[in-house]
Amino acid sequence: MAEVAANRSNEKLEMAVTPERKDGTPHPPVRRHILARLAGLIAFVVVAFVMTAWIIERRTRDDDFSASVRSVETLLAQKIDTATGLMRATVAALGTSDEITHAFLARDREMLLTLAGPLFETLHRDHRITHLYFTGLDRVNFLRLHEPESHGDVIDRFTTKTAAETGAPSAGIELGPLGTLTLRSVTPLRHDEQTIGLIELGEEIGPLLADTSLSLGVHLYALIRRDTTDPTIWRQGRRMPGQPVRLLEYGDHLLVSQSRPGTSAAERALLPELLRDGSIRTVQTAGGPLSVATAPLRDAAGRDVGVLAILADRSRARSTFTNWMILATLASLAAGAGVFYSFSRALSGVEAAYRRQHELEHRLLTLSDEHQRIVQLEKLSAMGTLVGEIAHQLNNPLVGVVNMAQLAERSVDKPDRVRELLGEIRKAGQNCSAFVKRMLAFTKISCFDSRPSDLRNVADEALALFNQSIGRKVSVERAMPSGQAMAMVDPNLLGHAIFNLLTNAAQATGERGNVRISLAPAALGDGRRGWRFTVEDDGPGISDDVMRRLFTPFFTTRKEGTGLGLAVVQHIVLLHEGEVTAANRPQGGASLALWLPEAVSAAPRAPEGTPP
Repeated sequence: MAEVAANRSNEKLEMAVTPERKDGTPHPPVRRHILARLAGLIAFVVVAFVMTAWIIERRTRDDDFSASVRSVETLLAQKIDTATGLMRATVAALGTSDEITHAFLARDREMLLTLAGPLFETLHRDHRITHLYFTGLDRVNFLRLHEPESHGDVIDRFTTKTAAETGAPSAGIELGPLGTLTLRSVTPLRHDEQTIGLIELGEEIGPLLADTSLSLGVHLYALIRRDTTDPTIWRQGRRMPGQPVRLLEYGDHLLVSQSRPGTSAAERALLPELLRDGSIRTVQTAGGPLSVATAPLRDAAGRDVGVLAILADRSRARSTFTNWMILATLASLAAGAGVFYSFSRALSGVEAAYRRQHELEHRLLTLSDEHQRIVQLEKLSAMGTLVGEIAHQLNNPLVGVVNMAQLAERSVDKPDRVRELLGEIRKAGQNCSAFVKRMLAFTKISCFDSRPSDLRNVADEALALFNQSIGRKVSVERAMPSGQAMAMVDPNLLGHAIFNLLTNAAQATGERGNVRISLAPAALGDGRRGWRFTVEDDGPGISDDVMRRLFTPFFTTRKEGTGLGLAVVQHIVLLHEGEVTAANRPQGGASLALWLPEAVSAAPRAPEGTPP
């Protein structure tokens, strides 16, 4: 058998080191295979990184633009509120001027123009106010400071109607007859607690769009529906700030205001499509990518009069992202090349070491037969030692049996003496039988059959066997719980382990030693609950060197020992999913403890006769 195993080992090693297959073709180098897979992995990681970064950039870009669209609406509303507050404060200041009030009551247009004109110029220059009206409660205009020659018409706008009817200020964006979108604030003018007229301030929406555009980095275009104004009148109107130089028509919409002068051809080409589909998206144009969206334009009455087109130039952001991606990709490739080179060098060293190892193994194959013979000799030696131990254990009682049988033959005339000798012979035979049974039980120690058992009874049976078998007087102190200590164990195996611990403790104490066995509930650090057997002695303790090898099979410090007792204890405890520990007591002696869980899972059963 040893020669067959050696031959098979030779064949396997030859297959491992041969550079060719059975058909004569060479085996591909392992290093080349590994490096090829590594290169593929690096390429995959770099491509995945680039794709992931591109997807994240695209989603981030869309999310940022969506936030910008919301910010446009919010910021424009805030600027409208701020401008409205300034207008109302200005009207409140005008209302406190008795001269302006008396001029209004006297319908003295020249006086009102003289008194309010400088203020209007200041407001127009510093605060971009483009309209200042004095209007009666009948909504007939008395004076337009921005167009003094135009007056006497009835103002039919929502804000004017609301302020005249309610006597409260009214404000909002309204579409003028000349096609202008204007933020208007109409405030009642009061005198002697009576409303005597209306003062209206207006600001074109163009500057508000420009401020919002500058703050958020977007381009804004205000387009109104064609059916809300007359393009003929609109062509005749004055060009207000933010208005295009000429009329631009896009289907059923007219461009009335924008955040910057002029309109790029790329943006102008997108407006018709944007009016049809105002969803947020990014469009690639000749000038670069543009993010586009629309928001509704509503006047002070809440009517939908048009749309606010929002466009953002993404060329610079895309260029920046592309540059960073190129740098990141190059850095990734450089890092990958470094990893590839380092791994290649490492594989070269491993491959060289592998070849040296196989050369050494190949040389060692010549010693295989001798090695197998040595192993067989070691097995025979171990078996011889075991047989010698068995022979020694059986020889002493058999010699006694022979001697006592001879004495019995000589004492046939003394019946009492013969009966005494026959009793001694029976005892010796029982001792031999018990030894043989113990050896058989040892060979079946891996058979495991757990059942609910009272650990106190298991300990008492092991203690009784110990007291009967020990040949010298050893004092054993017993400490057990008063109630039942139930656990799922194999009582035969556990009793064998406790017997071994007691025997080991008795051997360590000497002729007049003391041994203590105790049982108490205990929980491990992981929360598992169970019971702990502790066997203590007052012997010399355990040295550090012995402690490290305490549970090693066949290790013993006694000339007559086998070195299997504590190894068997550890094996039994592991079968019960428990733990066994050893320590020196502070007051002297050693303490060996085995912990067992309350419940043990179904353990695999070894074949009958399998040794531990």
